[in-house]
Amino acid sequence: MKKLSKIYGPLSTMKKLAVCAVLVFACVSAYAENKDFDKLSKIKEVEVMHIDKNMINLAAQSGAGLHIGDAINFDDEDGDMIKTINEIKIYHCEKKGAMEKFKKEATKILKAKKWQALIDQKGEEGEIVKIYQAKDGEQNSNVIFASEEDEVVVIVIDGAFDLTKAMGMGNNNEDGTQNEQ
Repeated sequence: MKKLSKIYGPLSTMKKLAVCAVLVFACVSAYAENKDFDKLSKIKEVEVMHIDKNMINLAAQSGAGLHIGDAINFDDEDGDMIKTINEIKIYHCEKKGAMEKFKKEATKILKAKKWQALIDQKGEEGEIVKIYQAKDGEQNSNVIFASEEDEVVVIVIDGAFDLTKAMGMGNNNEDGTQNEQ
């Protein structure tokens, strides 16, 4: 028995170290993606709101959904959809001079990463709404970029939450065929 523990003991430790290393690298890559958006908070006159997992869980438990101003309204009575969200960050700017820098930096971030554009809409009065998604396994980063003449907002939603499913854009069966609506 001592011989077996001498042989398998170090292998067991190596397996544990390998699993820990994989978990650390997965967390670091997800954190690095979010950290890019934190550059927006360094721009003068940009306001940031961070909603962490604890607040999101409270919203899920309440059964009233998640409502943050006019920007985010998830009506989710059972809380199943909301529970898949890990965090939400909202970056907001209303100052003319800072808005151009804010838009330029946000656009640069979204072009530098492998973001899938879901919606790109321009309104008659110049308002712009763009929605992007980046997937990393089961984890998703969803970004909503909205710009009007007097304000710019970037909303980053992270977690297993899939915006395409919430919007009814990704209703596929397990075999890849489209669900009928």
